[in-house]
Amino acid sequence: MNTTTTPKGLFHTPFRLAPEQNVFANRAVRFKELAEQERSDWKDYLLVLAAVCDAQHAVSQNFSLPLPENTVNGILPKAQAEHLPEVFAEIVYALLNKAQPHIQTAAVLQEISTLQNLKPSEIRRLAGEVFDGTCRPAAEIWIQAALQIVWTAWAAQVGEDDVAVTEERTHCPCCGTPAVGSVVLIQSDLSGLRYMYCPLCNSRWNALRAKCPTCGDGGNVRLQHIEGGDTPDLPDAYTAAHAESCKSCHTYRKLYRRDKQQYADPIADDLATLGLDIAVGEAGFERSGANPFLILTED
Repeated sequence: MNTTTTPKGLFHTPFRLAPEQNVFANRAVRFKELAEQERSDWKDYLLVLAAVCDAQHAVSQNFSLPLPENTVNGILPKAQAEHLPEVFAEIVYALLNKAQPHIQTAAVLQEISTLQNLKPSEIRRLAGEVFDGTCRPAAEIWIQAALQIVWTAWAAQVGEDDVAVTEERTHCPCCGTPAVGSVVLIQSDLSGLRYMYCPLCNSRWNALRAKCPTCGDGGNVRLQHIEGGDTPDLPDAYTAAHAESCKSCHTYRKLYRRDKQQYADPIADDLATLGLDIAVGEAGFERSGANPFLILTED
Protein backbone atom coordinates (compact mmCIF):
# COMPACT_ATOMS: atom_id res chain seq x y z
CA MET A 1 0.00 0.00 0.00
CA ASN A 2 1.38 3.37 -1.00
CA THR A 3 1.43 5.70 2.03
CA THR A 4 2.97 8.64 0.17
CA THR A 5 0.92 11.47 -1.28
CA THR A 6 1.24 13.32 -4.54
CA PRO A 7 1.87 17.09 -4.43
CA LYS A 8 -1.28 19.08 -3.71
CA GLY A 9 -2.32 22.65 -4.38
CA LEU A 10 -1.96 25.41 -1.82
CA PHE A 11 -5.59 25.19 -0.69
CA HIS A 12 -6.00 21.42 -1.01
CA THR A 13 -8.58 19.87 1.31
CA PRO A 14 -7.78 16.20 1.95
CA PHE A 15 -10.82 13.98 1.67
CA ARG A 16 -9.62 11.41 4.18
CA LEU A 17 -7.29 11.80 7.15
CA ALA A 18 -5.49 8.86 8.76
CA PRO A 19 -5.96 8.16 12.49
CA GLU A 20 -4.35 10.75 14.72
CA GLN A 21 -1.08 9.72 16.31
CA ASN A 22 -1.50 8.45 19.88
CA VAL A 23 -5.26 8.46 19.44
CA PHE A 24 -5.79 5.96 22.25
CA ALA A 25 -3.45 7.71 24.70
CA ASN A 26 -5.10 11.06 24.01
CA ARG A 27 -8.54 9.52 24.44
CA ALA A 28 -7.52 8.06 27.78
CA VAL A 29 -6.50 11.52 28.99
CA ARG A 30 -9.82 12.94 27.82
CA PHE A 31 -11.80 10.22 29.62
CA LYS A 32 -9.92 11.05 32.83
CA GLU A 33 -10.66 14.76 32.44
CA LEU A 34 -14.34 14.09 31.86
CA ALA A 35 -14.51 11.66 34.79
CA GLU A 36 -13.19 14.37 37.11
CA GLN A 37 -16.10 16.59 36.08
CA GLU A 38 -18.78 13.91 36.36
CA ARG A 39 -20.96 14.08 39.49
CA SER A 40 -22.91 10.84 39.02
CA ASP A 41 -21.96 7.17 39.22
CA TRP A 42 -21.27 7.39 35.48
CA LYS A 43 -17.83 8.63 36.56
CA ASP A 44 -16.84 5.05 37.40
CA TYR A 45 -17.54 3.90 33.86
CA LEU A 46 -15.58 6.79 32.36
CA LEU A 47 -12.60 5.81 34.53
CA VAL A 48 -12.88 2.21 33.36
CA LEU A 49 -12.79 3.43 29.77
CA ALA A 50 -9.76 5.59 30.55
CA ALA A 51 -7.97 2.43 31.69
CA VAL A 52 -9.16 0.60 28.58
CA CYS A 53 -7.78 3.33 26.30
CA ASP A 54 -4.46 3.45 28.16
CA ALA A 55 -4.24 -0.29 27.63
CA GLN A 56 -5.14 0.13 23.95
CA HIS A 57 -2.23 2.53 23.52
CA ALA A 58 0.24 0.20 25.22
CA VAL A 59 -0.93 -2.92 23.40
CA SER A 60 -1.00 -1.21 20.01
CA GLN A 61 2.75 -0.59 20.34
CA ASN A 62 3.48 -4.29 20.83
CA PHE A 63 1.77 -5.92 17.85
CA SER A 64 2.71 -5.83 14.20
CA LEU A 65 -0.45 -5.75 12.11
CA PRO A 66 0.39 -5.57 8.39
CA LEU A 67 -2.37 -4.67 5.98
CA PRO A 68 -4.50 -7.66 4.98
CA GLU A 69 -4.00 -8.96 1.46
CA ASN A 70 -7.64 -8.27 0.64
CA THR A 71 -7.19 -4.51 1.14
CA VAL A 72 -8.10 -3.07 -2.26
CA ASN A 73 -7.88 0.60 -3.30
CA GLY A 74 -7.43 1.64 0.31
CA ILE A 75 -10.59 -0.15 1.43
CA LEU A 76 -10.03 -2.34 4.47
CA PRO A 77 -11.89 -5.59 5.12
CA LYS A 78 -15.14 -4.95 6.93
CA ALA A 79 -15.39 -5.88 10.60
CA GLN A 80 -16.42 -9.49 10.31
CA ALA A 81 -15.25 -12.64 12.05
CA GLU A 82 -13.52 -14.03 8.96
CA HIS A 83 -11.34 -10.92 8.74
CA LEU A 84 -9.87 -11.09 12.24
CA PRO A 85 -6.06 -11.44 12.31
CA GLU A 86 -4.56 -14.61 13.78
CA VAL A 87 -3.29 -12.65 16.79
CA PHE A 88 -6.69 -11.26 17.73
CA ALA A 89 -7.08 -13.34 20.90
CA GLU A 90 -3.56 -12.40 21.96
CA ILE A 91 -4.50 -8.74 21.60
CA VAL A 92 -7.52 -9.25 23.84
CA TYR A 93 -5.46 -11.04 26.50
CA ALA A 94 -2.85 -8.28 26.39
CA LEU A 95 -5.55 -5.62 26.82
CA LEU A 96 -6.98 -7.40 29.83
CA ASN A 97 -3.58 -7.81 31.46
CA LYS A 98 -2.59 -4.17 30.89
CA ALA A 99 -5.86 -2.72 32.18
CA GLN A 100 -6.43 -5.02 35.15
CA PRO A 101 -4.08 -3.25 37.65
CA HIS A 102 -5.86 0.07 36.97
CA ILE A 103 -9.44 -1.17 37.42
CA GLN A 104 -11.17 -0.78 40.77
CA THR A 105 -14.71 -1.78 39.88
CA ALA A 106 -15.42 -5.29 41.22
CA ALA A 107 -17.79 -6.32 38.42
CA VAL A 108 -15.28 -5.28 35.75
CA LEU A 109 -12.47 -7.18 37.49
CA GLN A 110 -14.67 -10.26 37.60
CA GLU A 111 -15.33 -10.00 33.86
CA ILE A 112 -11.61 -9.57 33.18
CA SER A 113 -10.91 -12.78 35.09
CA THR A 114 -13.62 -14.60 33.14
CA LEU A 115 -12.21 -13.50 29.79
CA GLN A 116 -8.63 -14.30 30.76
CA ASN A 117 -9.67 -17.92 31.27
CA LEU A 118 -11.29 -18.30 27.85
CA LYS A 119 -9.61 -20.19 25.03
CA PRO A 120 -8.56 -18.26 21.89
CA SER A 121 -11.38 -19.90 19.96
CA GLU A 122 -13.86 -18.63 22.55
CA ILE A 123 -12.47 -15.12 22.28
CA ARG A 124 -12.96 -15.20 18.53
CA ARG A 125 -16.48 -16.51 19.06
CA LEU A 126 -17.20 -13.49 21.27
CA ALA A 127 -16.04 -11.23 18.43
CA GLY A 128 -18.57 -12.94 16.19
CA GLU A 129 -21.24 -12.20 18.78
CA VAL A 130 -20.25 -8.53 18.78
CA PHE A 131 -20.71 -8.43 15.02
CA ASP A 132 -24.18 -9.98 15.19
CA GLY A 133 -25.26 -8.03 18.28
CA THR A 134 -25.54 -10.90 20.76
CA CYS A 135 -22.44 -10.40 22.91
CA ARG A 136 -22.96 -9.73 26.61
CA PRO A 137 -22.21 -6.06 27.34
CA ALA A 138 -19.47 -6.60 29.93
CA ALA A 139 -17.43 -8.64 27.47
CA GLU A 140 -18.21 -6.45 24.47
CA ILE A 141 -16.22 -3.52 25.88
CA TRP A 142 -12.99 -5.53 25.59
CA ILE A 143 -13.73 -7.03 22.19
CA GLN A 144 -14.61 -3.60 20.80
CA ALA A 145 -11.36 -2.20 22.20
CA ALA A 146 -9.36 -4.96 20.50
CA LEU A 147 -11.17 -4.44 17.20
CA GLN A 148 -10.28 -0.76 17.33
CA ILE A 149 -6.60 -1.60 17.80
CA VAL A 150 -6.61 -3.84 14.73
CA TRP A 151 -8.53 -1.61 12.33
CA THR A 152 -6.78 1.55 13.50
CA ALA A 153 -3.38 -0.04 12.89
CA TRP A 154 -4.50 -0.99 9.40
CA ALA A 155 -5.99 2.43 8.66
CA ALA A 156 -2.75 4.13 9.71
CA GLN A 157 -1.02 2.35 6.82
CA VAL A 158 -3.45 3.66 4.20
CA GLY A 159 -2.30 6.86 2.50
CA GLU A 160 -4.43 9.79 1.44
CA ASP A 161 -4.15 8.94 -2.24
CA ASP A 162 -5.16 5.32 -1.64
CA VAL A 163 -8.77 6.16 -0.74
CA ALA A 164 -11.04 7.40 -3.50
CA VAL A 165 -13.33 10.37 -2.88
CA THR A 166 -16.92 9.19 -2.52
CA GLU A 167 -20.23 11.04 -2.73
CA GLU A 168 -21.63 9.10 0.21
CA ARG A 169 -20.26 10.54 3.47
CA THR A 170 -22.15 8.55 6.12
CA HIS A 171 -19.84 5.54 6.15
CA CYS A 172 -16.09 5.44 6.59
CA PRO A 173 -14.48 5.30 3.14
CA CYS A 174 -11.72 3.14 4.59
CA CYS A 175 -13.59 0.41 6.50
CA GLY A 176 -17.30 1.02 5.83
CA THR A 177 -18.32 1.69 9.45
CA PRO A 178 -21.03 4.35 10.02
CA ALA A 179 -19.63 7.58 11.45
CA VAL A 180 -20.13 8.07 15.19
CA GLY A 181 -20.16 11.86 14.74
CA SER A 182 -18.04 14.66 13.35
CA VAL A 183 -15.42 17.17 14.45
CA VAL A 184 -14.85 20.74 13.27
CA LEU A 185 -11.06 21.05 13.23
CA ILE A 186 -8.92 24.00 14.25
CA GLN A 187 -5.43 23.12 13.05
CA SER A 188 -3.69 25.07 10.27
CA ASP A 189 -5.29 24.88 6.81
CA LEU A 190 -8.05 22.57 8.02
CA SER A 191 -9.48 25.08 10.48
CA GLY A 192 -13.26 25.25 10.25
CA LEU A 193 -13.60 22.08 8.17
CA ARG A 194 -15.90 19.30 9.33
CA TYR A 195 -14.61 15.72 9.31
CA MET A 196 -16.75 12.68 10.00
CA TYR A 197 -15.23 10.25 12.48
CA CYS A 198 -14.99 6.45 12.34
CA PRO A 199 -15.47 4.68 15.69
CA LEU A 200 -13.63 1.58 14.48
CA CYS A 201 -10.52 2.60 12.53
CA ASN A 202 -10.39 6.24 13.71
CA SER A 203 -10.20 7.54 10.14
CA ARG A 204 -11.72 10.95 9.39
CA TRP A 205 -13.26 12.16 6.14
CA ASN A 206 -14.45 15.53 4.95
CA ALA A 207 -18.14 16.42 4.69
CA LEU A 208 -19.81 19.77 4.11
CA ARG A 209 -21.19 21.35 7.25
CA ALA A 210 -24.30 22.60 5.45
CA LYS A 211 -25.62 19.13 4.65
CA CYS A 212 -27.09 16.34 6.74
CA PRO A 213 -24.38 13.64 6.96
CA THR A 214 -27.03 10.92 6.83
CA CYS A 215 -29.38 11.87 3.97
CA GLY A 216 -27.49 14.74 2.33
CA ASP A 217 -30.33 17.27 2.63
CA GLY A 218 -29.11 20.82 3.17
CA GLY A 219 -32.38 22.57 3.95
CA ASN A 220 -33.62 20.90 7.11
CA VAL A 221 -30.52 20.62 9.27
CA ARG A 222 -30.46 22.22 12.70
CA LEU A 223 -27.77 22.36 15.38
CA GLN A 224 -29.01 21.85 18.92
CA HIS A 225 -26.95 22.66 21.99
CA ILE A 226 -27.28 22.56 25.78
CA GLU A 227 -26.15 25.76 27.45
CA GLY A 228 -24.31 25.39 30.73
CA GLY A 229 -25.13 28.80 32.21
CA ASP A 230 -27.83 27.53 34.56
CA THR A 231 -26.05 24.22 35.18
CA PRO A 232 -22.46 25.00 36.15
CA ASP A 233 -21.68 21.35 36.96
CA LEU A 234 -22.08 20.27 33.33
CA PRO A 235 -18.90 18.66 31.92
CA ASP A 236 -16.99 20.98 29.60
CA ALA A 237 -17.82 18.57 26.78
CA TYR A 238 -21.16 20.36 26.47
CA THR A 239 -19.43 23.56 25.36
CA ALA A 240 -18.34 21.85 22.14
CA ALA A 241 -21.07 19.27 21.53
CA HIS A 242 -23.98 19.93 19.18
CA ALA A 243 -26.66 17.58 17.93
CA GLU A 244 -26.91 17.92 14.16
CA SER A 245 -30.52 16.96 13.55
CA CYS A 246 -32.34 16.69 10.25
CA LYS A 247 -36.09 17.07 9.74
CA SER A 248 -35.90 15.22 6.43
CA CYS A 249 -34.63 11.88 7.75
CA HIS A 250 -35.44 12.51 11.45
CA THR A 251 -31.97 11.45 12.58
CA TYR A 252 -29.09 13.18 14.30
CA ARG A 253 -25.39 12.82 14.91
CA LYS A 254 -23.22 14.83 17.25
CA LEU A 255 -20.80 17.45 15.99
CA TYR A 256 -17.91 18.69 18.13
CA ARG A 257 -16.33 22.13 17.69
CA ARG A 258 -12.69 22.08 18.71
CA ASP A 259 -12.61 25.86 18.72
CA LYS A 260 -14.79 25.51 21.82
CA GLN A 261 -12.99 22.49 23.34
CA GLN A 262 -9.69 21.69 21.65
CA TYR A 263 -9.50 18.18 23.11
CA ALA A 264 -13.02 17.10 22.17
CA ASP A 265 -13.04 13.44 21.18
CA PRO A 266 -16.07 11.93 19.38
CA ILE A 267 -15.89 8.74 21.46
CA ALA A 268 -15.13 10.17 24.92
CA ASP A 269 -17.12 13.41 24.69
CA ASP A 270 -20.10 11.53 23.33
CA LEU A 271 -20.33 9.55 26.57
CA ALA A 272 -20.08 12.73 28.63
CA THR A 273 -22.95 14.49 26.81
CA LEU A 274 -25.75 11.94 26.98
CA GLY A 275 -28.09 14.68 28.22
CA LEU A 276 -27.96 16.07 24.70
CA ASP A 277 -29.06 12.69 23.31
CA ILE A 278 -31.99 12.66 25.71
CA ALA A 279 -33.08 16.15 24.71
CA VAL A 280 -32.87 15.48 20.98
CA GLY A 281 -34.49 12.08 21.34
CA GLU A 282 -37.43 13.64 23.16
CA ALA A 283 -37.78 16.02 20.21
CA GLY A 284 -38.38 13.03 17.93
CA PHE A 285 -34.97 12.42 16.36
CA GLU A 286 -33.28 9.03 16.18
CA ARG A 287 -29.57 8.68 16.74
CA SER A 288 -27.41 7.63 13.79
CA GLY A 289 -23.96 6.16 14.28
CA ALA A 290 -22.97 3.94 17.19
CA ASN A 291 -20.37 4.54 19.88
CA PRO A 292 -18.65 1.18 20.55
CA PHE A 293 -18.51 1.98 24.28
CA LEU A 294 -22.09 3.21 24.63
CA ILE A 295 -23.39 -0.12 25.90
CA LEU A 296 -25.13 -1.18 29.06
CA THR A 297 -22.79 -2.72 31.60
CA GLU A 298 -23.81 -5.59 33.81
CA ASP A 299 -23.92 -5.17 37.58
